[in-house]
Amino acid sequence: MTHDKALVTEKLRKWEGFLQEYELPAWDMLPGIELYMDQVIALLTQYLNFLPREDGADNVTTPAMINNYVKMKVLPPPVKKRYSRVHLAYLIMVCMLKQTLGIAPVQRILPCSAPEAQVHAVYDAFVRTHKAVAATFTAQVRAAAAPVLLSDEPDDSAVGELILQAAIAASLFKLLAEKLIALGEIPPEIGVEAPEVNKL
Repeated sequence: MTHDKALVTEKLRKWEGFLQEYELPAWDMLPGIELYMDQVIALLTQYLNFLPREDGADNVTTPAMINNYVKMKVLPPPVKKRYSRVHLAYLIMVCMLKQTLGIAPVQRILPCSAPEAQVHAVYDAFVRTHKAVAATFTAQVRAAAAPVLLSDEPDDSAVGELILQAAIAASLFKLLAEKLIALGEIPPEIGVEAPEVNKL
């Protein structure tokens, strides 16, 4: 496989810059008013604009997917077809987690139909943990990508090695998460304190 070295370098630098600046919206930044489905989808697409779209779609999720999450009890049902801050928080977490986990493990992590205060605590922990892990991840990618970023003319083997490292790390972390989830019940206060993340 051959790569456009300038394009790879540009993408790596943009990704690093994006991760350094990006933060999930805090609980208080989520609208405190009830929203209709199209407003929810527009906000999710705005908040999670870096996530891949399915089949070239314009949005990160669809009404059908949200309805399925409600049917599967991943998400509490809307009230009179309107969605609250609690729904947005659930959907942000679900959209992020389903990039690596299936819906069944996500259901075990998230406290569906929990009181708003508990959802608030879990969401706050999710946002803090995302920020901490993103910072560590950025540093690790910078180190792993050094042969590509620091070379005037990186060869395809350096880019290929970076792709392999990313793919293997993703698969190992996915396995670790699934094994830990399978061990038992996830406590409702999961991650209320952001972890100290030194190494992934």
